[in-house]
Amino acid sequence: MTAAASKSAAPIDVQTIRATYDRLLWGADISGGELEILAGRVRGHVGLLVHEVATLVPRLRGHQQFVARWVLVRSRRMLRTSRGNDCPEQLRDLATQCRALLVLHENPGVLHPPS
Repeated sequence: MTAAASKSAAPIDVQTIRATYDRLLWGADISGGELEILAGRVRGHVGLLVHEVATLVPRLRGHQQFVARWVLVRSRRMLRTSRGNDCPEQLRDLATQCRALLVLHENPGVLHPPS
């Protein structure tokens, strides 16, 4: 568990998150029912990770902070426009955001001390 993850309000199930985005990004022949389940999961993962990464932003340094802000803006926009009937391409985009958020959460770099 990372330093960032140890202060998390909700447990971050990294294996489940990775399995979800891996299936959406690299899976073949995803059926309609499975796609619906994965869509709900990836939306939930992104929502959780947006909150977790947002709490880290004030402590991030330099380029890492810039990247985190950009990923957060795009992730929030995607969640707002997601209507529950996303096409596979939109879900792959959301899975990519999920992957970026998890990387930021797990590897925030050197952090400023908490204020």
